[in-house]
Formats: sequence, C-alpha cells, structure tokens
Amino acid sequence: MWRACGLGERWRGLRGVRGCVTQAGCNLSAGGAEGVVSREAPALFGPRGVVAVYALLGAAVLVPIFSVRVPCLGDYLNHLARIHILGSIDTSPALQRYYQRGWRLVPYFGMDLPVAALARVMGIYAAGRVFVALCVVMPVLAAASLQYAVRRRVGLIPVLGFLLSYNYLLARGFLTYLFSAGLAVMLFAGWLACADWPRWRRAPVFAAAGLLLYFCHVFAFLAYGILVSGHELARAVRARGQKLVAVADFGAAAAQAVPVLGVVLWLRADGSFGAESVTRFGSLAEKLGALVSPLYFPGTDWVVAAGILVPLAGLVLLWWSRLAPSVWPALLAVVVAACFVPHVLANLWGADMRLPLVAAIVLIGGTTSAPMVGRRAAGAVLAVTAVLVLVRSADALVMLRRLDTEVEEVRHVVAPLPLGARLLVVDVDAAAAGRAAPAAMTGHLGLVAAIDRDAFVPFLFTGATALQLRADARRAASPNAEALTPDQLREGAVRRDPPSGPPPFGFGGQMYWLGWPDKFDYVLITHFGAAVGALPPMLRKVAAGGVADLYQVTAR
Repeated sequence: MWRACGLGERWRGLRGVRGCVTQAGCNLSAGGAEGVVSREAPALFGPRGVVAVYALLGAAVLVPIFSVRVPCLGDYLNHLARIHILGSIDTSPALQRYYQRGWRLVPYFGMDLPVAALARVMGIYAAGRVFVALCVVMPVLAAASLQYAVRRRVGLIPVLGFLLSYNYLLARGFLTYLFSAGLAVMLFAGWLACADWPRWRRAPVFAAAGLLLYFCHVFAFLAYGILVSGHELARAVRARGQKLVAVADFGAAAAQAVPVLGVVLWLRADGSFGAESVTRFGSLAEKLGALVSPLYFPGTDWVVAAGILVPLAGLVLLWWSRLAPSVWPALLAVVVAACFVPHVLANLWGADMRLPLVAAIVLIGGTTSAPMVGRRAAGAVLAVTAVLVLVRSADALVMLRRLDTEVEEVRHVVAPLPLGARLLVVDVDAAAAGRAAPAAMTGHLGLVAAIDRDAFVPFLFTGATALQLRADARRAASPNAEALTPDQLREGAVRRDPPSGPPPFGFGGQMYWLGWPDKFDYVLITHFGAAVGALPPMLRKVAAGGVADLYQVTAR
C-alpha cells in the first residue's frame, strides 16, 4: 500500500529503518513470497518462544469459554436449540407436533453441521462450547494463514488477532458468520498461495471451495468475493501490455462464482428471513458502532474503553505499515464495500458489522513491515498486546460466569415444563439493575426450554434454515423476532389475530402474541430481579427464581 501511494520510501527515509513488527523482533525469519526486505533486527524469540506466546494467549482467550457450561451469547442459544431439534426430532413426538426438517439449500450451515456432528459424541451443550471456542481463536488462525500466504512464514504479528477474539459479533451470538468469516480469509489466503497454479486447475478447485463457503454463510462468501475482486482488479491494472493475460486471470477468478449463481438462480437457495424484506441503511451512531464492533465486547467500562482505543490505535499503525502488494487492494475493496452496507439488509440486523471484522483480520495478516524500531519497540508492542488480551479475557470470564449462573437458574425454573409445552417468553426490563450483561446477550435465555424440555418457543430461528414450522404452528411463531415486553403481553391477552393472520412486526416478523392465551400453555417471564407488575389473571405461578418466573396459562 505504501508502495502504491508513494509514501513508503519517504517514511523509511525519515525513520532510517527498513523493517516491520515481525522484523523488529517478532519474526522468525526474513524473505517470503512478497519480497520482504532482507535486513531485519534480531528476533525477540526463537521458534519455541513464538509457539509459547501463541499458546499462552490462546489459553487466555479460551479459559472464559471452557469455564462455563453454557456461554450466554445473544443468538447462540437460539442456534443451539435449532440444532438440538434437528438432531432430536426423529425420536421426539413433542417436537414433531411443531417442526419438520426442511433439507433445502440455505446459506447458513456453518454452525449447524459441525455442532450437530460433535453433539453425537459429547452432547449439545459441550458441542456448542467447542464451536464457540473455535470462533474465539478464528481471527488469529485466519490472520496467520494470510501471513503465511504472503510471506511463507508466520511471525508474531498475527498475535494481534487475539485482540479481536472478543468482539461484538461474538457477544450477539453471530457465531455462524464468525466461523465463516475466518474461513473466507483463509480461502483468500489459499487463493494467493496458489497464484502459480494453472488456471484450469485453480478455478475449479476454488469454485468448489467457494460453494462450500457460501453454504456456511452467504455474507462470508460475499466477503471472500470482495477480497478476490480487489486483488484481481489491482493485478489487471498493473498488467501493462498483458491485457489478455489480465482478462484470463480475472475470468478464472470470476468463475468461482458460477456454482453459487447456479445454486441461487436454478436451485432457488433461500437466504431470507420473514415474509417481507426490510432494508435500512442506519444512522451515523450505528455506523460508528459497526466500525468498532470487531473490538467491542461488553464488560467493565474501563476495560471496554481500553479494549477499543488501544487496539484501534494499533490497527491505525498497521494501516501505516507496509502491506503486502497482493493484500492492500483487497483490503481497500473491503473497506470501500463496508461503507455502503446497510445496517439492516433483507431483514438481517447488523449487516454492516460483518465486513469490518474481515478488514481487521486482513490488515493484521497482510502486514509485512511497519515503522517500528528495534527490539525494545517490538517488545513493548508485544507486552501491551499480551496485557490487554489477558485483561479482556479476565473481564469476559467474570461476565460469562455470571451469565452462566443465570442460565442455570432459568434451566431450573423451566424444569417443571411438560415435554413439548408451548412457551411464551417475556422480558420485563431491559435496563434491570440485576442483569449480568446487556439485554442483547440474554434475550434468548428462554431457548434453554427448547433444549431441555423440547418446548415450542415462538422466536426460534426457522425459515431460512434447515428447520421449518408445521402449518398449524405458524400463527404462534415469528422466526425473526424476540421476547415480548409486558405491554405486549397485556395487549395479546385482549386482542386476537385478524382473519388474514398476525399483522407484520419488526424486520420481516409478525405479531405472534395476539391471542396468546389460546396459543401457549406456559409463560416464562425473565425479570433479573426487577418488579414484574400486574399480570393478566389467567396466569398461575408454578416456579420462581431470582432471574425468571414460570407461569401456567390456566384459562382460555
């Protein structure tokens, strides 16, 4: 990137250095596929020391996940419940009353298949925890893969990826995308590493891999397409006097999209949620939130601030670094595309948070040199990174342990539910003082009833998944909704569905709660210690706790 804008040499002339973070003490050796300069400062560590750093920080970010039984991360429990139902429906008459498998081509299998396979061996909760752990280290694995592709060596710069391990996408439980986004960067790294392959071999191999990535998550495939497009367009521009070669190379790259286009157009793969499509660009505040989402994880205020500001400064320094010539055009393409992604895209909330994470990973993995001086500077960068990773992991550990206690209490409260009961979920106060975390992380707590008691919960993710609702259950569900407010509970007790069906609500959802006394058997009210207030008279309390209460619907 420096070479492209003509400023790199000026900077190196002013600083009197020709090196990078890896070369100033974090690298194993010089050289590589991108023509890294040969002069470098002595390394901070030998190979064993480098492995020890990765092992230490890897253990630090994994301890919070393996210290709890159920990581309560936004949509995570919803996804886990769906996977449980898909694996248990054949032996559960209760589930068969509400759901059926819909094995159709949908681009959201990235979590379903690996967790379902693991669940056969270790149970659904343990399988989900292993998958979450993989998502936590995925930014580092992806950054290391990209660095190896451009340098044929892996130094310590990818350690900065541990600063991305706890991010807002993880807090919201967007695990399918987190896993798939890492795969997208790895596949891009593979595309770079195989640049010398003949086109007839390279195009079909990566077309097949791209199709698999599409089925993991459609946004991850789009991110991969943007990375490859930026890289190949830059190559075409630089290919002076070789236009035919440039056109052939770009054609081979574009051929990767042919299988996906075939699936979408001819086999009609469905990736939408809800009956009506809603798209909204978003406010300036939402765009700024999307920008820092790779670095933001809820927790203690000062830890959150340090977790955003310090790594953001580090990413800015990397931006002023020497990026690999094959990487900076791809990174630029992602950054430009991210500026135009709506906040809500075809009913998918937080669409503009997807590409910033990819950009951060590519920025870390694609760096070949930076304006750092000597072993002391490199050691200071590594020390600050390690301390911040340890502090953020400790803060995440405290929060996840508190959330795990809340999950266990809700599981205890829903234990009296009969198998297959229809459960309505109400969240009393999003700002309750007793919450261990923001409501966005606990909004799907009620889905433990679907896992433990095969209960019907109305906002389970169906539709654009492999799980479908039976016709007689559709009026009581909305696959793109959330728990009710107390006002909606009271409204639904006196209003009924119009003859045309439940009115639309939210991003492609519907008002599933109208006439709920006729649709549900029990009501779970999560209150986190806040006052519940007056409730409709047809509710009888059957279980109580400090986090939630369970009521039976006694009259219809």
